[in-house]
Amino acid sequence: MTKHEWRERDEEGEITYFRAIHHAGRWQYYSTKKTDPEWHAHDCLPLPAMETLREVLWNKHQRRRLPLKQLEQVDLLMERLRAEAKAAEDESSPG
Repeated sequence: MTKHEWRERDEEGEITYFRAIHHAGRWQYYSTKKTDPEWHAHDCLPLPAMETLREVLWNKHQRRRLPLKQLEQVDLLMERLRAEAKAAEDESSPG
């Protein structure tokens, strides 16, 4: 099991903490706000958070602390998220 944590600021300047856990070939995602003591589970994180996760994983892989397979799993998931976002954008655009 590997656990990866990072934090980001939202538009209002509030800090959001993210956690991604890889266990038994599956990813689990969690987030919380600095003001909220509870961690909330997610099926998938928003694309900007996934991009940050990929950066965190890439840095760990370069230091030989993470197998490439986990990085590739996140890349595939991000590809799917981008395709879904593009499809949703195409459906909502007129014409």
